[in-house]
Amino acid sequence: MSKKIIQSVKGFNDIFDEQVAFFRKIEKVILSVTRQHNISEIRLPILEKSELFNRSIGNETEIVNKEMYTFQDKNKDSLSLRPEGTASCVRCAIEHNLIYDRGIKKQKFWYYGPMFRHENPQKGRYRQFHQLGIEYFGYSNSNSDIEVIMLGQRIFQNLQIENISLHINSLGNDDDKKKYAKTIEAYIKKSNLILDTKLKSTLERNPMRLLDSKNEDIKDTLKGLPTLYESLSKSSKSRIDLVLLKLDDLGIKYLIDNSIVRGLDYYNDTVFEWKHSSLGSQDAICAGGRYDSLVNQIGACDVPAIGFALGVERLIELIKEKKDSYQILNRCISIINVSAEDKSYCAAISNELRNKYPEISFHNTDSSSSLSSQLKHASKFNPSYLIIIGDEEIKNSSFLIKYVDKKIDDIIVSKQELFKLMDLV
Repeated sequence: MSKKIIQSVKGFNDIFDEQVAFFRKIEKVILSVTRQHNISEIRLPILEKSELFNRSIGNETEIVNKEMYTFQDKNKDSLSLRPEGTASCVRCAIEHNLIYDRGIKKQKFWYYGPMFRHENPQKGRYRQFHQLGIEYFGYSNSNSDIEVIMLGQRIFQNLQIENISLHINSLGNDDDKKKYAKTIEAYIKKSNLILDTKLKSTLERNPMRLLDSKNEDIKDTLKGLPTLYESLSKSSKSRIDLVLLKLDDLGIKYLIDNSIVRGLDYYNDTVFEWKHSSLGSQDAICAGGRYDSLVNQIGACDVPAIGFALGVERLIELIKEKKDSYQILNRCISIINVSAEDKSYCAAISNELRNKYPEISFHNTDSSSSLSSQLKHASKFNPSYLIIIGDEEIKNSSFLIKYVDKKIDDIIVSKQELFKLMDLV
């Protein structure tokens, strides 16, 4: 009787084979774009005190109520796996005086890594998922809104993501949000719509979350609801008008979408999402906005801020559709040792090649296997060509080059000629 196989936790996925290549592709673009914008990398812990998220995200949100992985450690402290990165970034910035020290410091940070939410796993949405976070601190004018949006656009352009749409809205200030929440509550009650337990709870806790509900009855009922824009204060209305004007000037297409409200309590004024229809109901790939009061909530000092989070797994779902466009030239060469007498010659040559050509991957096959077995194993890596070293090659200080393309004949080269070949890979 075979032993029971231990499987991974639901929603916590192993990443291997071409999935790793997709992650690497996205990470390479992230490094390039953040460097172009002179944004500093920051690395944050996966565990935080639960109080941080309760205070920042909001006790009445779905994330805090149902989705956080929270537990007590041996000291009886309540800890949580981070469900998002902004609160952690703010905590770090305050703790180390990165954004406020006898005055506001202007800072731009990016971070990347796993986040954790206990929700129903689905396409591009898992319980452990990866995010890129962009956070700007100390920037209050509309130019920071535009720069962050343009940064997101550049990432999608560099990844050749097409048919993606920018949806934008304004939540206004705290008073505007409270006022609009009451408008929604009154509108729902006036409609006499019968709500299930979950929707009733949302209406009581955070009525604005009903704006992005997938429930068709709610959607139909709210069609006649005045938009957020109509309820904005003068200053918030002027701000979003200026942001939209600048997007028009830059030729960045967008949709004004009253359902963009974000699921976290700390947002104000400009909020946005990039969506792609191929992802189904969970179509947001990247989302963010302004959170000018969050630093005060966590650290008792006012620092304006804006940022976004980009879901890597959802991006990968889109990249899969363009798999051929992401085939990177495989700079791999297999070294096959079929010498019966070799002690260290093949290892020495391999080491010399790796020193001289650090950008090329050299794969050594198992020299204890037969030539046919080594050839078969090497072919799995789709190498540019094979370097075969046998007793005759060691004796003559030469190398047999076998091309994967069978239309090209094998050739024997000297070490100098081998290096010339490498330069062409």
